[in-house]
Amino acid sequence: MKLAAGIVDGEPRLLLVSGDTLRPVGGVSPAEFYSHPHRHLDQVEALAEEPIARLGEAKLLPPVPRPGKIVGVGRNYASHAREMGGEPPSEPELFLKAPSALVGHMEPIVVPPYIEKPDYEGEIVLVVGRRLRHASPGEAAEAILGYTAGNDVTARDFQFDQKRPWSLAKSLDTFAPLGPYVEIVDDPSRLEDLCLETRLDGEKMQHGCVQDMTLPPARLLAYISSLMTLHPGDLVYSGTPPGVGHARSPPRYLRHGDVVEVRVTGLDPLRNPVVRKTG
Repeated sequence: MKLAAGIVDGEPRLLLVSGDTLRPVGGVSPAEFYSHPHRHLDQVEALAEEPIARLGEAKLLPPVPRPGKIVGVGRNYASHAREMGGEPPSEPELFLKAPSALVGHMEPIVVPPYIEKPDYEGEIVLVVGRRLRHASPGEAAEAILGYTAGNDVTARDFQFDQKRPWSLAKSLDTFAPLGPYVEIVDDPSRLEDLCLETRLDGEKMQHGCVQDMTLPPARLLAYISSLMTLHPGDLVYSGTPPGVGHARSPPRYLRHGDVVEVRVTGLDPLRNPVVRKTG
């Protein structure tokens, strides 16, 4: 099952993706669904209305528009840690990314004039479906509702040159593209075969798979839950593979007019144009 979110008749609506069409789901908003997903999951198909648009034509919101929190994971791919000049950390490097940074498929990444080094980080994003606190990997696996594609856009000048907190460098408005929809998983073992690819203006820049992660999804969520409670609808940006712009020679930061595309196994690509403000 694939679930998107969009505005229908002026209201945010949960949308069932059926082939290449979108069907509004009656009686439950996106926020309500992700607050209690297992209460509503069995009703989605029965409540789906007539198609309103094709997937490629609709204006979509972030599929999880109001997460309680977004947890990011640094250097969860060993090869990315090394390209950034270090070794994989002994424990995951966690940071929080502001929910206000979220934008949906085809919405612009807007770079403020004071940011000189905006960078892309394509990621597999996990959607939490059940409350987790001090969970085992098995419990964490069962609590993963689904996955989607994300871009952990980062101001490298904030992060490295000015040594500001990572959460600030990654939380500017529009710096968290997400979508285009969530793939609901009923078998957590499906996550083991996921891969992602990031393209910049059609050129492949990044490629990585869950099997390349230092901590795969279930172990990652179990670790996070040992430090903070995860709630339904929370998002985990699970780390980026090698190939980021900052690590290239010369660096390749995002430019006005670029289009960033993040492809995750089983999903349509997440695309976002880049708009640089000049004043």
